[in-house]
Amino acid sequence: MIYRLKPQKGDSIAVPQLVFARLGAAEEASVRVALYVLATGVTDPDKLCTDLRLRSRMTAESALAYWAGAGLLERYDENAAPAGGEPAPTPMTWAEITAASRTDPMIASLIECGQSAFAHALSRSEMEKLVALYLQEGYQPEVVMLCLAYLAGRDKRTIGALRHELKVWRAEGVVTGEEADAHLRLLDLRAKREAYVASLLQIQPDQLTLGGKKAIARWYEVYGYDDSMIQEAAVQAGPKRDLWYWNGILKTWNAKGLRTVQDVRGPVALSGASRSLRVDRPEPSGSDFLKDAVNRPRRHKRKE
Repeated sequence: MIYRLKPQKGDSIAVPQLVFARLGAAEEASVRVALYVLATGVTDPDKLCTDLRLRSRMTAESALAYWAGAGLLERYDENAAPAGGEPAPTPMTWAEITAASRTDPMIASLIECGQSAFAHALSRSEMEKLVALYLQEGYQPEVVMLCLAYLAGRDKRTIGALRHELKVWRAEGVVTGEEADAHLRLLDLRAKREAYVASLLQIQPDQLTLGGKKAIARWYEVYGYDDSMIQEAAVQAGPKRDLWYWNGILKTWNAKGLRTVQDVRGPVALSGASRSLRVDRPEPSGSDFLKDAVNRPRRHKRKE
């Protein structure tokens, strides 16, 4: 069968050459996201997940980050005023914060928590920025407090680090205190997984790049693999201790539907995975269907 491109009737869109240059390196989900964004202009991760039926919000976020790094998309400050729109809100003054604290006890609790996390008395400027996260940027006090405690445990004790981490959490869908608590458990789990993979690579966890950490999260959270599958990939890679080489192995297994070590090692893929795999016997069966073929009585099809 030979195919050729049908004539277009005005229903086409322009695709930058950059997308074609990345076809060999970009994952399938990333290519789908690029084409969807080019056609609609939509970059909302939740909308992408729904319309493209992506596996998780992380998949959409990773695809958007990939194309931003490639130069197809550009990042912008979500708090900056849009061109020709209303200007960004003016930071609250100390007098306004003092007045607001008389009717909102959460402001005093937030400042007290900030001073405890930063291990020093906050300056007036720091208090103004901290309270603005709650009153002007819409972060719930419980979320800010949990984020403060999280950063203090990593010795990141600045308002800039707090604002950055809160934006990351918001991008992950963290809005309420309960969601922040669940997110912290996920971050702790991710740290343990990164430490395990780093031990297999014989490096320190802090030597993992951001891209490497995202790949590790994808192995567990998107592909659904556990430590045993990561270890099996390391075993099959042999002396090649390279995270991206392992990533290629795990990506292939996921595409074939191989879910367990038994699937990977066994001659027959379980759970309906990869029916195209060749099955060879370790030992000959001993039966020869051609034996005595000449003397075998012929069978004729019955006539109805």
